[in-house]
Amino acid sequence: MIGRLGIYSLLAGFFFGIFSGISNFMEDKNFWVDLTISKIIGEDNSEAIIALINVAVVQNSLDFLIYEVPFFLFLLGIGLIFLLISLFIKSH
Repeated sequence: MIGRLGIYSLLAGFFFGIFSGISNFMEDKNFWVDLTISKIIGEDNSEAIIALINVAVVQNSLDFLIYEVPFFLFLLGIGLIFLLISLFIKSH
């Protein structure tokens, strides 16, 4: 199951990346170009997630992940993590 999630996340990240690249190449400023997690979940929810943890290092990392990392890179990273986990977990 985790392997399938990893494959689906990688495929979604790949297609989001292609659409973002095409839009960026054509200089068309639609929502694909600068799509981040903060734009998907909203500004208030993003701030609530970051403020939930009091450790400054974790807050800075979450701030970078939520506001700076493009969504397709996030999906590719999650897909890669799921695939690596599925390699080591034995399904019954």
